[in-house]
Amino acid sequence: MPLAKPGSVANDSFKSAKWDELTQGRSFSQSDAPALALLCQWYKIADTAQDELDNFGGQTAYSNDMGDLKAFPQISTLKTASAEIRQLNKQLGICDTHEKEDANADKQATVLTIVAGRRAQRQAGTA
Repeated sequence: MPLAKPGSVANDSFKSAKWDELTQGRSFSQSDAPALALLCQWYKIADTAQDELDNFGGQTAYSNDMGDLKAFPQISTLKTASAEIRQLNKQLGICDTHEKEDANADKQATVLTIVAGRRAQRQAGTA
């Protein structure tokens, strides 16, 4: 039985597409649905903040009535959304594929790794 998509996600095209992307090829239990719905919400918040920043023409700050230079609030929103997305991904066991590839990338052997490997083999043989 596929994971039931909550109405708040199904009724929003962005969140629904993100849900489908996140759940494709992964196995979640129904108890994960609230966290997945929240993750979709944070992705939408991040997307909205990015769109708003893009509409400012590349500027990241503005001058207030006192003449102080202030960062746009969307920057703080993006920072919060990014942290929440990372935490929810961790909670749900979602790992980006590029991280998996980097962890499993072929490593070049160096003199030091060869010597250390041979030493470990010798020690294992005497133990």
